[in-house]
Amino acid sequence: MNELIKNTLQIISKISSSKKGYLLQLTDQGYKILTLWGGDSDDFKKLNDFLFSLHKTEGIDSEKVLSQPSVSDFLKEKTFASFFINELNYFSERNLYIYILLFSYEADEFTDECKNRILSILSILSQQVKEWFEYKSESLTSSLSEGTIEKNKIFDEWEEKFNILINTSPDLIFILDNAGKITLINNTGKDILEYSPEELKRKHFLDIVDKEDTNALANSLNRALSDKKQIKFKTHLCSLSGQVFPFEFSCKTISVNGKVLGLLGIGKNITEKLKYETELQKIKPKLIERERLLNLERARFEQQKSVIEELNRLKYDFISSVSHEFRTTLASIIGFSETIESDPDLSESMKKEFNRVIMSEGKRLAKLINYLLDNSSLEDRLVLINKADVEVIKLVQTVVEANYESAYVKNISVTFEHPPEEITIEADRENLFQVLNALVNNAIRFTGELGRVKLIVNNLYNEVEIVVSDTGIGIPERDQPYLFQRFFRVSQRMSDIPSIGVGLVFVKQIIDSHKGLITVQSEVGSGTTFVVKLPKRSKIEKNEVKI
Repeated sequence: MNELIKNTLQIISKISSSKKGYLLQLTDQGYKILTLWGGDSDDFKKLNDFLFSLHKTEGIDSEKVLSQPSVSDFLKEKTFASFFINELNYFSERNLYIYILLFSYEADEFTDECKNRILSILSILSQQVKEWFEYKSESLTSSLSEGTIEKNKIFDEWEEKFNILINTSPDLIFILDNAGKITLINNTGKDILEYSPEELKRKHFLDIVDKEDTNALANSLNRALSDKKQIKFKTHLCSLSGQVFPFEFSCKTISVNGKVLGLLGIGKNITEKLKYETELQKIKPKLIERERLLNLERARFEQQKSVIEELNRLKYDFISSVSHEFRTTLASIIGFSETIESDPDLSESMKKEFNRVIMSEGKRLAKLINYLLDNSSLEDRLVLINKADVEVIKLVQTVVEANYESAYVKNISVTFEHPPEEITIEADRENLFQVLNALVNNAIRFTGELGRVKLIVNNLYNEVEIVVSDTGIGIPERDQPYLFQRFFRVSQRMSDIPSIGVGLVFVKQIIDSHKGLITVQSEVGSGTTFVVKLPKRSKIEKNEVKI
């Protein structure tokens, strides 16, 4: 900017008392500060960005600018109290505007009188700026011919680099004009489509698209041209020989000054991708099945692990319980024996009483040992079944009579309900007797005085059902799943369980060997019910005729 213009600006600064100001050049491409006093160009960047945006959308009106919130916020941020803006020049051939902006720290500095003084000088400043631009244009024209050669050289270099870039790309790259015709396509596209450059030039893009995709692709291209946004779509391209290739495209419009000139697109051949996806879909069900089987194995392993852990816990509890019973009994025997041995003055009656206690504890210990050994041998032995015809009602009646005395001692009522007809099954009578005897014996043992034990035989269609129910102490719900497992008895005091000769593990083994089923229902304090179901011989077997 020449000295004459700077002097005029100094005069405007003094008559307006403005401490800062500048001349701003605005075009559709951007803005530029021509000259500035009292500050740095970065101080006004936010305001200039806003003015440029306003210039592009609706134009700059001096009165409206002063009322804009963005301008008010800027003035407060920079502590300016007054602001003046006015158009200085407009060059239509360049669509270029020049504005003058003045700032003051004093409120109401730019009064109407002050504005009149400024405007009287602005006409002079406008002429000076116009002459300066004309002079600058002449200087540029004189050097244009020299610069053209250099610019053409630079352009040629960049064009060569661009062609190298697109032609070495493995993707299909093309440029369409605003009518959808091909103006440029790289070597990858030519090789895939099998067309020569002359055949592709000015060919409409839809001409190389599979007919089934034409309508959808036309809509996508129209959307890209109208929205002026990057879009993605899939389509199939046809080669000269009739081969069809699936492509995935990404397209963006090419525009200058808001006018759409064409469309730039980049496409990937997704033939291999689709092939892999198809193979993956085939493998996916197998993977799901393998995962399901793996989950089943994990669940089975966790279940087995849980059972093993529970069995280990029961085993340790069993050993602890037995050890406690042994120590307690032996302590009594040793204690009374030492007293007899160490006290010579002990009376004969006391000695007899102590001997009686020692004998009782010894029998109690022997009984406990026999109970453990009998049950261990019975549970570990192989169950041998010798089947024959067994009348169920008579067998159950025999079990009731065998346990009559033990029930009578505790004043327990034992009842037996059964159908009038006799029921015959094929079973091992001795083993079946031991099973029913064990269940009835347990029912009496764990039922208090004046309690009740009931046996019921039901004649079902294909099986016979035997129910043993009592009003005893019951079994805790947490123990019921483990009732037929070894070491279940550790939940009771060992000394309180007399030997019965058969454990519940052996009971279940016998029932299983007869292809039967045993279940239990119990509630603490309300009693326990065992249900045994055994299969009857089929009608075919009964009516079988031997020749």
